[in-house]
Amino acid sequence: MLNLKFVIVTSGRLPEAYFLAFHLDSRRQQFAIVDVARPAGSYLNVLRRLRRSRGALYVADLLLARLTDRLLTPIVRPTLPPGSSAFPEVDAGRIEHILARHPHIECTDPHAPEVLDFVRTFGPDYILLAGCPILKECFYGLARRGALNRHLGMLPEFRGADCPWWAFALEQPDRAGYSIHVVSERVDAGDVVLRRCVAVQDEPSLPRYLRRLRREASQAFVEVVDQLLHGAPLSSEPQNGAGRYYPPAGLVTQLRACRSYARILRSASLTLTPKRA
Repeated sequence: MLNLKFVIVTSGRLPEAYFLAFHLDSRRQQFAIVDVARPAGSYLNVLRRLRRSRGALYVADLLLARLTDRLLTPIVRPTLPPGSSAFPEVDAGRIEHILARHPHIECTDPHAPEVLDFVRTFGPDYILLAGCPILKECFYGLARRGALNRHLGMLPEFRGADCPWWAFALEQPDRAGYSIHVVSERVDAGDVVLRRCVAVQDEPSLPRYLRRLRREASQAFVEVVDQLLHGAPLSSEPQNGAGRYYPPAGLVTQLRACRSYARILRSASLTLTPKRA
């Protein structure tokens, strides 16, 4: 097994980042973590851009979706069985254990000079993106061998945000899945290293399905990292500019996706139920 150096970039201590960190730690690899705290003003800037490009009605719909999620989460969370999250092994104690053992930096701007100096001094072979803001080449270009991202969407058809929601809302469940791709100047447009559809199984709701999708995507990211550690070359496929970018899913899109998911479950149930004579 090779000894490589990695930098994991995330935002707000996302569990998928520390799932990746646990794996590298178990492989006795050197890694550092850059955690980007997004200031409140950045959300306002995003909303302004979306209002200009998509209109006030879209922004209102998006805010309704975020408000609904904020209100329902405290109600639904206590009803879930223990260990039902996508990453039940990632808790505050284990995160603190990782941070105590490995270099890390928290910032609001990943392109600030002190952050770039931190990454440059660490000297990563690879930079791994696990739920972070868009990075410029001055950051991801510091990796000696390249930068990789886990994208919850089937590239190139689904780029941008909330791609699984959009796949179901557009009644394309066969395009719900994930991709591991090389980071490039264009968002979600780098060469695809791995791409898999995640089929609907028996999860009773779309959010439950999405938890499984997140975990399977992170497990696939671990597979790719293990390939690197064993010196196996990564096969890659260029996207050639195809596909479409999707914005964050508003409430209308989320409701449409949930209805589509429910229809798929009903159809599967009818198919599996034996017909009476």
